Amino acid sequence: MATATSDPPIYRLDGGTYRRLVEAGAFHGIDVELHEGLLIDKDSAREDPTHRIDVGTYHRMVASGALEGQPVELLDGLVVEVSPQSPSHAAVLEALVEHFAHTGVRLRVQSPLRIPPDCEPEPDIALLAQRPPAGAHPSTALLVVEVAVSSHRLDRGRKAERYAGADIPIYWLVDVPGRAVEVRTQPGRHGYEQCETYHEGSVVPSPFDGLTDLDVAALLADTDV
Repeated sequence: MATATSDPPIYRLDGGTYRRLVEAGAFHGIDVELHEGLLIDKDSAREDPTHRIDVGTYHRMVASGALEGQPVELLDGLVVEVSPQSPSHAAVLEALVEHFAHTGVRLRVQSPLRIPPDCEPEPDIALLAQRPPAGAHPSTALLVVEVAVSSHRLDRGRKAERYAGADIPIYWLVDVPGRAVEVRTQPGRHGYEQCETYHEGSVVPSPFDGLTDLDVAALLADTDV
């Protein structure tokens, strides 16, 4: 977890949830304590003793059931809150699902993507080349999509860097208030090297055989932002 000024907002544990996680063994081998809802490394001399968890610890937290129903994801070792869906976000997501439904590749909607060692975001859309191994989340994708109504800073920054680091070749960001789709390609060490923006009145070229181009105006037709 992190400081109160972190972006995005950090999920804070209450005492009851923390005790459930401890009893379930979620923090086995980790010397931490709870302070103001944050996991803190005990006896740490660092200026910021906030403990950053790895994917394995996060999975134990999820498996305990203590986070059931909580809108959270793991980014850079921090459990962060996911913004609730606005009507515009939901409308765009529904349109995207319909658009990708017959691509012939595996479609996942708001499902975890494992990016070791300490990230497990849940992109709005992920297209996979094949089914992930049994009992595991996928670690890469052919394409991911995020729908941004107010989350632009995170989606253009930290998430873009992590998706590029997972070697995902194409990342679409639907900028709802900007009435546009940003297409990022050429993943590198520090993010995507190429970004093309498609506004209303244009179409996003299909990245796959058998998939039609995406009409930006049609995608955003049912939004009011």
